[in-house]
Amino acid sequence: MLTILKKYSSMILLCLLLALPWTGKTLLFVKETGLSPSYALIYLSSLGFAAIVASLLLIKRKFIAIASASMLYTLASLLLYADVMYQRYYNAIIRIELLAQAGQLKDIRSSIISLISGWDFLYWIDVPLAAVVFFFFAKRKGPAQWKKPGLAILSLGLSILLGISLTAFKFTYSDQYKISLGGVIPAHMYDIGWNVYKKAYFKQALLQTKSIEEIRDTFKSRQEIQKGSPYFGKFKGKNIIMVQAESLNTFPIGLQVGGQEITPNLNRLINESHYYPNTYLQIGRGNTSDAEFVANNSLYPIGYIGAYKGYPNNQYLSLPDLLNQYGYSTSVTHGNTPEFWNRQTAYKNQGYGDFYYRGHPEIKDDEIIGLGISDKSIFHQMTAMYKQESKPFFNFIVSLTSHRPFILDEKYQYLTLPSGLEGTATGNYLQSIRYFDDALGEFIAELKEENIWDDSIFVVYGDHYGPLPTDEEELRNLLGVNFDLKTRFNIPLIIHHPGQTEPVVNGGTGSQMDIYPTLTALLGIDDQLVQLGTTLDANHKRITGFAFETTRYSFFSDEYDYMASHEGVFEKGICIDNRTGKKTDVQLCRAGYDSIYKDIRISTLLLENDYIGRIFDNGTVKAAEKPHK
Repeated sequence: MLTILKKYSSMILLCLLLALPWTGKTLLFVKETGLSPSYALIYLSSLGFAAIVASLLLIKRKFIAIASASMLYTLASLLLYADVMYQRYYNAIIRIELLAQAGQLKDIRSSIISLISGWDFLYWIDVPLAAVVFFFFAKRKGPAQWKKPGLAILSLGLSILLGISLTAFKFTYSDQYKISLGGVIPAHMYDIGWNVYKKAYFKQALLQTKSIEEIRDTFKSRQEIQKGSPYFGKFKGKNIIMVQAESLNTFPIGLQVGGQEITPNLNRLINESHYYPNTYLQIGRGNTSDAEFVANNSLYPIGYIGAYKGYPNNQYLSLPDLLNQYGYSTSVTHGNTPEFWNRQTAYKNQGYGDFYYRGHPEIKDDEIIGLGISDKSIFHQMTAMYKQESKPFFNFIVSLTSHRPFILDEKYQYLTLPSGLEGTATGNYLQSIRYFDDALGEFIAELKEENIWDDSIFVVYGDHYGPLPTDEEELRNLLGVNFDLKTRFNIPLIIHHPGQTEPVVNGGTGSQMDIYPTLTALLGIDDQLVQLGTTLDANHKRITGFAFETTRYSFFSDEYDYMASHEGVFEKGICIDNRTGKKTDVQLCRAGYDSIYKDIRISTLLLENDYIGRIFDNGTVKAAEKPHK
């Protein structure tokens, strides 16, 4: 044993030293997640990775040995940093399935750049140093026999990583918790293995064990709540114009900076509409596209690559699909290319008749800002399109101009900001929201001028948060905004009824999932619908759950908020009494947890097995679709 240790002492020393910077980078990442690391296990996994890298240095040819070890170390560092960036935006680690979306990075590169921190060099400082160490080690050792010692060290490293991935994790653990326990590489190994297992067995298991009748009863009970709305059926046959506002949080609503309103037009709209200030996002990995999916389908956006990418060809009972059956012309408007986030396929299979996009023969690319056609241009063009639409119509617009990184040319910056805000991430965000607000004001004015306004239900809501958790301190210092999780998830929802002139504020807890049911209640539609949300206008206890963006099965409600544990154990979660704002007995959140758990399982079953069109045993449910222009 001593002879072996002496013979390979330099290799052992290399592994021990190489594990140190990798451990340091992992601990830095864990610190960003706010969790406590398992130091011993993380160093052990770092040793396993170091052994794999070091084994490559025993390849006979020096150049190939150095190049192979350097490349593997660099690629692993790239994976770790990709996880860091993904965590900052999506509160998760990246998945192997997301490689299929790599082509879209060029469209959002400015958004990615905005996530970079000045301290991020710490994630890369070891890479060139490692290459230098590899060079000197290979040079000093000279040519070595690869087969026996190399394979032995490689096997040892793989065994360590595989052992951690198989023993340290459970499928209930959050991404962050897995990283904090065993490091990046074992976490990814576990996820790949779980994915393979799930695809092979989990779908069939769900179909065999889940009660379809119970799912039907769930939807029927939600449908009964709709009839409790005081506005049920009062706006049958009215047009619907729905605007999904990019990056619009609730906190800018009513906010003034330097005596200037950030959202004067939204403020005026609220004063003559129904306003739901306690509405929350329910997005998944598709971000904006998942917000669209939730609002139009009233289901959780299950899938680690977003609903539009994961289930674009499913059969749906979405809002446009339903309205087609009621004689509506249906259309969707997005100022980017039709391929962006797979929208062309996804929109078609959700029942939209027409899709207006950048490059569409009837849409002018006359003003491009950021990701696509400017909000002002697209709103103006859609007003003209409405005059040609057969009545009634439904048009869903996805705004773009206020997309991260919120950098606008000076001519579009309508606010005169104090010097402390000028040029900051917060200041740029406020400028973007002010631009959207101005565009919306012009849009509403045109709708009134063309006599469309009073014959239409008009909806505006935010898709997801604008500032990131890393902006929390700046928001507090510059605006006095406490950008905690609940504030971050809080998005405005405004629904203007035809002919409405007086404001109605409904302070109950709501979500993007409730938009579709609220609209079908206004139209008086009493069909069997696939909706997990409920109308916001009925008087009943409300709850908003989360499958992504925070620990799964967390929820906000009128009475209690529940933050699920990273371990996925109900009893280890935190229950907050909203009357006192203090932590209370976790069992008081049990009913809400069970409800959210059930709804997420229902969404999983329906989406993974493409079962929406069969849930009521009526075969195909889709009406004849109009051809896409």
